[in-house]
Amino acid sequence: MQKNSLPTNPRWGSENRPIKAEAIWHTLLHYCGSDIAHGRWVDIGCGSGGIAAKLAPKVCEIVGIDPEPWACWTDWTRDYANLTFLCGSYDNEQALIAKESADVVICNQVYEHVPDPISLVRFIHDILKPGGYCYFAGPNLLFPIEPHVYWPFVHWLPRSMATQLMRTLGSRRADELDAYSTHFWELKSWLLPYFKVTNAVPFVINNIVQMQHSGALWRTLRYLPAPILDAFTPFSPGFVFVIKKNA
Repeated sequence: MQKNSLPTNPRWGSENRPIKAEAIWHTLLHYCGSDIAHGRWVDIGCGSGGIAAKLAPKVCEIVGIDPEPWACWTDWTRDYANLTFLCGSYDNEQALIAKESADVVICNQVYEHVPDPISLVRFIHDILKPGGYCYFAGPNLLFPIEPHVYWPFVHWLPRSMATQLMRTLGSRRADELDAYSTHFWELKSWLLPYFKVTNAVPFVINNIVQMQHSGALWRTLRYLPAPILDAFTPFSPGFVFVIKKNA
């Protein structure tokens, strides 16, 4: 397949990738320490590769994985010798990444897009070295606004009903309602058999300026004490966990 026939950017855009990369970096640095910079990183569901590319100058090696190839992968790998991309999925019969070969895994906004998220969790566990870390983030089913189409409540309805409702009301984004999120407690139940799980939402919000978010709501929330933010995480727009594989 020729480069010019490949997709360039995902439909959800790539403008905020540098900001998200900084948030991931500062969060992992806080919980894992500076030694993570010397390890091998794997970005699962990397899309067009913007986050992996922004992290490449900070780490020893980083590998991006996505089910489809993207045009800008060639440019990113030319710019960063320690960055590679692999086309494939966590459920491939042929392993993309050797077991226990990754020091750090990024799984950012991925779980809601895969047909078997528990198998995704197992894949992360398999490729991480003992004591390795994963940045695991995604949306919250209980938050009333669906974050991919920005409609209220549609993700609480049966999917066929939701898409028909959106089409009836004139939305052109009905076909983009393709994510299946879950709630805080179910997500933790997937992770806890394999990892030590830390809720990183309070840290992210308390350090929102360092993370380069500039919205008024974020700047207001950062003044709340961490225990309050921790208590309200099950009802937040999304989750950020730092999970650690047992040594």
